[in-house]
Amino acid sequence: MKNIRMTVGGLELQGQLDDSSLAERVWQTLPCESHGETWGKEVYFPIGLHLENTRPVEEVNAGDIAYWPEGQDLCIFFGSTPKSTDDKPVVASPVTVIGSFRFDPRDFDKIRRERQGIPVRVARMETGAVPASVDASSSDDDRQ
Repeated sequence: MKNIRMTVGGLELQGQLDDSSLAERVWQTLPCESHGETWGKEVYFPIGLHLENTRPVEEVNAGDIAYWPEGQDLCIFFGSTPKSTDDKPVVASPVTVIGSFRFDPRDFDKIRRERQGIPVRVARMETGAVPASVDASSSDDDRQ
């Protein structure tokens, strides 16, 4: 697992990328800065990689980080999307989950939006700066 720090519209988040080859390709591009958009409670933003889905899924969990090849975007999920029938995110088209991040359910409402979109920066965490264990399946009370 590789530790990352994301700044999404002024909101500071910590996460981890898994050990997959797709996550490794994303890791090699860091740091990256972009402007993102929202789709429901998902933030997605271009990262400049043209990759294929390695483990495509259509349902993800809040707290997941995924790569969306159709948009060449990284996606982070805070909750439901327009395709959801409950609080669980459902993607627009298949993605590959490559990591997870810690968040408070109220964080999504704190994201600052600008005219050109949501400013996003994703970077490797400094050596020795290890975040608390990231578990997207933990209850809301267990999240930072």
